Amino acid sequence: MTTRLAIDVGNSRIKLGLFAVPSPGLLPKCMERAVVLANGKMPWSTLQTWKRANPDWRPAVIAGSNPQGVARIMAEWPKELDSPPRHITNDESFPMRIAVDEPRQVGIDRLLNAVAVQVLRRNGEVAVIVDSGTATTVDVVSEEGTFIGGAILPGLALSALALHHYTALLPLVSVDELGEQTPEALGRNTRAAIQSGLFWGQLGAVKELIERQSGSKAQVFVTGGGGALLATYLPNARLEPHLALQGLVMLGQIMGTNKGQ
Repeated sequence: MTTRLAIDVGNSRIKLGLFAVPSPGLLPKCMERAVVLANGKMPWSTLQTWKRANPDWRPAVIAGSNPQGVARIMAEWPKELDSPPRHITNDESFPMRIAVDEPRQVGIDRLLNAVAVQVLRRNGEVAVIVDSGTATTVDVVSEEGTFIGGAILPGLALSALALHHYTALLPLVSVDELGEQTPEALGRNTRAAIQSGLFWGQLGAVKELIERQSGSKAQVFVTGGGGALLATYLPNARLEPHLALQGLVMLGQIMGTNKGQ
């Protein structure tokens, strides 16, 4: 089986996945996955284990919204993993039409999602992508397969951190707490009130954006660390936890990573 390692370097976490390289028009299948904090130690020994178990190992690909994190990984790349990864960026060669005011300023993570969704969306229909991470993005791919923009708002963890840091008394609520049980809308203590505001406020904002961007006919795809929390409450939404990594693997193929490989 031909495999490729993809690395998505975010502001909070580094997501790594080993994927089976698909035929054109198919979504890469995740074989192995790991996550570390953005400033954490890279799991080099784990990646070397993956490589030994998969001899048909194509050159890795890397991208992300954290340039310093990408540079660190490239500099530390061990020779046991072969050549350093190809850094995929939003440049003039990006193989997708981006119809916004400043195409080259669109975050690569948003575009990776859009590339993967091209395989999933039905031809001739609009797709909305909700990515719940450090920031939450709600982006639209048109009927023709063009990225046409979206919205960016603070994610669940960032909102919780802001409430804690910019007030004197409010406690810090973690995303893990929100995942333990869906918060009651009517919080009967301070912590419960924060949980309610974080979860239902985020969900309400996302629903409103979907409706205003595309109406009720769009296909909705949800990804990101907080995606599972939101997907249940978004009608007809499809949870796809690896979209950015899958889009990165697809770009490795489309853009001819290390020609002939």
